[in-house]
Amino acid sequence: MKLSAVVNPPTEINLRLIAQLGVADLVYYNMQGMPTELEALRLEQQRVERCGLRIGVVEGGPPIDLIVLGKPGRDQQIENYQRSLDHMGRLGIRTLCYNFMPQITADAMVMRTSLTTPERGGAHTSSFRMADFDNDRLTPEGRTTDAQMWDNLEYFLRRVVPAAEAAGVNLAMHPDDPPLSPLWNLSRIMRSVENFERLFALAPSPVNGLTFCQGCFAELGLDLVATIRRFGARIHFAHCRDVAGTPLDFRETFPDNGPTDMAAVFRAYREVGFRGLIRSDHVPQLATERGENDGYGMQGNIFAIGYLKGIMEPIFGKVTGPAP
Repeated sequence: MKLSAVVNPPTEINLRLIAQLGVADLVYYNMQGMPTELEALRLEQQRVERCGLRIGVVEGGPPIDLIVLGKPGRDQQIENYQRSLDHMGRLGIRTLCYNFMPQITADAMVMRTSLTTPERGGAHTSSFRMADFDNDRLTPEGRTTDAQMWDNLEYFLRRVVPAAEAAGVNLAMHPDDPPLSPLWNLSRIMRSVENFERLFALAPSPVNGLTFCQGCFAELGLDLVATIRRFGARIHFAHCRDVAGTPLDFRETFPDNGPTDMAAVFRAYREVGFRGLIRSDHVPQLATERGENDGYGMQGNIFAIGYLKGIMEPIFGKVTGPAP
């Protein structure tokens, strides 16, 4: 297992800062899409490498909003997706983390009811309370069902998994966040262990796996150690965060301030043979940071990286280092 990181914003100074912390792999994170042309992605890769990092994972990937909802134009999006996978393979980027949540607006996939819930020392963190959520809202998309969403997912996988195999790229599906359905009358199907096993059955290829987002599975109230053992080799990428509360009322915590036995979780990763990348996920906003809390403040992320190094190195040995 090796550390990776999201850098937001991905300025040269922030990229160099993460490299100086000993993180070698950048997670290219853009929920609005990645460069669609090979040369544009190559230039981005070269910019990152000049700062002492390499792109290890693309998170977000090409737009799939029409694919998720089965709308006209999805075949063109699938062709773009296939082309992007080929570009990643050519450049040696071996993992694509994506999700299948309905996207209504640019910021309406991951749902929260507060970004200013108090955490330790009054730090601001995000939280979700179903009692405060306007779940009767009807969007322009109307209503969707689980059956429709599974049909749309199967249509996508049948065309994209062969392209991922040819490119040598692993597909790592991220869970719905929160893993509740329906929200705003739209079905969200990546919300349980059983549904992930159905995902794998739709396309048994080993490239068809998941991003083990500890926070999402903790939101379900699951035993994370048992769940890691259950998924095993299907885990292609991992996110580390913790939550406190129940599926209908939870808040995100500092990684060392939640209920999870993190050392046991990382021993489970070692037990199943996970040797991929992990990154710190949403972090609380510290008192020294300003602006809206998007969960990716650099100072909070630096703390989380240090915490992860301390947990991981006794279990996995050296987990960071300069990019070659």
